[in-house]
Amino acid sequence: MKGFEVIFMAPRSRAHDGRPVLDAVADIARRQGVTRSTRRVDAEGTGVSGHAHAAHFFELADEPEELMFVLDGGEADALIRAVEEEEIAVFCLRRAIDYWQFGSAE
Repeated sequence: MKGFEVIFMAPRSRAHDGRPVLDAVADIARRQGVTRSTRRVDAEGTGVSGHAHAAHFFELADEPEELMFVLDGGEADALIRAVEEEEIAVFCLRRAIDYWQFGSAE
């Protein structure tokens, strides 16, 4: 099948309305009926300002995270538009992909 990989990236310390940014994005996706996602914690990242974000032994709040979805074109557009309308400060990547589901779904 053809679709899009949509990845939102932000440090865990970034908040929107008092909660982590990627939690807000995940809630928007759930309200839109998106049932699949993958959340990854990264070791280190550098933001648009050049500031390095990393998890340290004493401070895990600045750990960079990614929230990834595989969506069809309409779903991808709707999710990106909804996140933009909420004015959430988050980096987003969208790329065209081919994907398959083998065997029975969970």
